[in-house]
Amino acid sequence: MRPLPLTLGTLFALTQAFAADIRVTPNEAVDVAQDGKIVARFMMAHDVSTPDKRLETYKPYLHVFDASGAQRLTKGPGFLFTHHRGIMVGFMKITVDGKTYDRWHMKGGDQVVTAINPTADGFVAAIDWQGESATAKPILTEERTFKFTKPTAPFYFGIEMMSSLKPDHSEAKIDGDPEHAGAQFRPSEKIDGSKTTYVYPGKDVLIHKVKDLTWVAEVFTVEGKTFTALLLNHPSNPKDTAFSAYRDYGRFGAFPKGVATPESPFKLHYKWLIAEGDIRDPAAFQQAYNAFAGANEPTPVVTVMTAEQTKPKAPAKK
Repeated sequence: MRPLPLTLGTLFALTQAFAADIRVTPNEAVDVAQDGKIVARFMMAHDVSTPDKRLETYKPYLHVFDASGAQRLTKGPGFLFTHHRGIMVGFMKITVDGKTYDRWHMKGGDQVVTAINPTADGFVAAIDWQGESATAKPILTEERTFKFTKPTAPFYFGIEMMSSLKPDHSEAKIDGDPEHAGAQFRPSEKIDGSKTTYVYPGKDVLIHKVKDLTWVAEVFTVEGKTFTALLLNHPSNPKDTAFSAYRDYGRFGAFPKGVATPESPFKLHYKWLIAEGDIRDPAAFQQAYNAFAGANEPTPVVTVMTAEQTKPKAPAKK
């Protein structure tokens, strides 16, 4: 496996700029430190030497930690739904040249990081989305940019992600469903699903039907400690975006769909703000969104929903 080239390359209001401490271990991970503590880790190993190794490393994703750096808040491989991992991007139905590919469950192909370029406040990952084989041209090439911020209270960490997906020569239809596509956040396998709660902007929001929410918040408990994750949906994102934000195991995020061409990539732009504790403050959520989106919208009434409980399931078979 070839080594990854490394090159060093306005934060919005409500954040304090900090020079992200980015440490790259080629072909393994990118660590992001804040105040000397690891608060995020981008997992990018790709090892196909055995079926088990491939299962562990077939997609890159971002782990998130608590403010002390001691507790991992997000899930890796294995456990319930092995393909759910940290902050991830994927789509179950990608159609190119009449053929459809599943790059959510990673059936028959992987997402492979080919380069990491650190920046002053984060890094850019170049990622190949494989087609029918590892030697064929990828169906999509992605530029996934992360920028990290230190927000004001109640949040301790901000993760801004921009993704640009481009096919090599043909049109790519990017699709799926809210459960199996988009940009998603998956809490740790040690989550207490009985305590998972969601907050939506608006009165009596029907989350299975609503589209284009400006933000969604999740309150979740891992190993007895409660955290809040706020997802901000930038207005430049594709319209008619649905949201999956109701599962007790905590996987939540946005499902956009559209068409990408070499001249017009499919672009996404989201931000996650992480807080310790049970935060249900619509004013703080809306203020964060306004700063991110350059908007001036008033604080909305909100809908608070306890997660839909699911029956226990055995770990997915390898």
